[in-house]
Amino acid sequence: MKDIKGCPFGTHRVIEPKGTLPQAALRIDNTMEIYTNEMLIDVKTLNVDSASFTQIEESCNGSVECIKETILKIVNERGKLQNPVTGSGGMLIGTVEEIGP
Repeated sequence: MKDIKGCPFGTHRVIEPKGTLPQAALRIDNTMEIYTNEMLIDVKTLNVDSASFTQIEESCNGSVECIKETILKIVNERGKLQNPVTGSGGMLIGTVEEIGP
């Protein structure tokens, strides 16, 4: 854990463009080392919103492998699930693993 407090709005995680909030950012830092005002979540399920899933499914012609690869590529490039075509993302289900002091 980083023994420093990040911005209460999460802007310390924004890589691009600087000065934006994490939800609107194109890329964020999703490293597992947390700041003192963050929590680490073990993600069990990523629920992709309907607009994003439909766009990805259509671009992959329904191929399950292509859908998986596309979602992983988005998360690896952006640090989060934010479809570059629709701008939408989704929700996660998981367990809190660690809370900053």
